[in-house]
Amino acid sequence: MPSMSDAASCIQALASVCLVILTGLTLRVLRQYTTLTNTIADTGIKQAKIAAEQVENSRMPFVVLIAKPAEINRHGGGWAIENQGSGPALNIRHSDPRGNEGMFQTLRTFAVGDFQILNNYDVDVMRNHEFVIEYESISGIRYTTRVDWPDGPAWGHMLISYQ
Repeated sequence: MPSMSDAASCIQALASVCLVILTGLTLRVLRQYTTLTNTIADTGIKQAKIAAEQVENSRMPFVVLIAKPAEINRHGGGWAIENQGSGPALNIRHSDPRGNEGMFQTLRTFAVGDFQILNNYDVDVMRNHEFVIEYESISGIRYTTRVDWPDGPAWGHMLISYQ
């Protein structure tokens, strides 16, 4: 007949085995939880990046060279740089409109639809030069618009590239 101490030892051994099994199952569940939490965190980071890109795209400036007709009591018309984007353009610099080397800094910010007439812009001189406009969005991303008036088959056509 088994003694009381033998029964207690069996129960204690069985309890230890059950505790090891329960600990193993708990660790397995914890590992799955950690994996799922990391997946959710990675998805959240991707969504935040996409949201930031969408915000940038919704506020992105686009500054171009454009011929503006005269408006009575406003301006006399001529070649201008204009923000046709969906957000303000900051720290605007542009090529010398007379075809010389160097860049000019525009001291003001261009709101959407805002423009500045380039009084010295000479189309005949600029036909053989690239006109460059550099500017930033509110988030600090730099953009460049390049305008080229090529000689040859495309004479009279303006080629615009945007980066």
